[in-house]
Amino acid sequence: MPRFMPDATLVFSGLGYDAQGPYIQVNNLQKKVQMRLPVLGRTFTIRKLEQRYCIGAFDLKTYESRACDLMAELPPFSDYKDDMCPACREATGFNPAFYNADAISPQQREYNKTPHFVYMAYFSPAHLKVGISSETRGIERLLEQGARVAGILKRYPNADEARGLEAHLCAQEGILETMRVSTKNRLLSESFNAQEAIECVMRTAREHGVEPECGCLDLTPYYFGEGASVPPMIQPPDTAPADMCAGRCVGMIGGTLALEQDGNVFVVPIKEWESHALEITVGEVLCEYDYEPQQMGLW
Repeated sequence: MPRFMPDATLVFSGLGYDAQGPYIQVNNLQKKVQMRLPVLGRTFTIRKLEQRYCIGAFDLKTYESRACDLMAELPPFSDYKDDMCPACREATGFNPAFYNADAISPQQREYNKTPHFVYMAYFSPAHLKVGISSETRGIERLLEQGARVAGILKRYPNADEARGLEAHLCAQEGILETMRVSTKNRLLSESFNAQEAIECVMRTAREHGVEPECGCLDLTPYYFGEGASVPPMIQPPDTAPADMCAGRCVGMIGGTLALEQDGNVFVVPIKEWESHALEITVGEVLCEYDYEPQQMGLW
């Protein structure tokens, strides 16, 4: 069983999407460097260990992250829910819910001055979510949430003005401001038609007096690869180890891997594993998922 970098302590520090497709990011604790590991088309097993370490600071100006200089070990999640040590948290200074905070950092204040946009994300006809994101992030914010389709509703010179439209729309019936990962994963097994989803977003936005800029975008190619066939059926496993995932990766939707085993595709959320040390075994499937065969919705 070929273990990936067996002599290093690897810390799961994030995930994302680039020109090569979806990837997970790990920090080499001893060398204080970060690595992007592409996942699409690869077979592997990832085991989450109990040990937790700071994932490192994030620069709101350059939109770059770095490994923790202190190699700080963190307490168990039950005692300490942050994924950064106090030094890296202070260096980052980011609070996505800045509008509810008693005070904001100088970094957040400058970040809020950058251009922002308001988006509407589609997860199902009954699950439309509105949020804001900095222009510097591009569509990264939409991808990390696992939106199936999304449209930019309006652009603003800063976060405070964007928040005004976000708050107004989220106060309307049928528009969500937050969604649970479990709900997003459940919805992945339901019928999905990209054109119908686009029409749903356009129609809903117009009903609330907003015209999406440049229409809407189907995000499927980012998750499964350009031109790749989307699995006809996908489902959460009935039982799965809490500390392990395994299979051939056919996609990543937000913080959830789509892993194939014996012709079946399962969704396994891993974003919550951030800050944990990992053991990665390449080319091996070391756990099997149980499930009850059922008629699932087509993508």
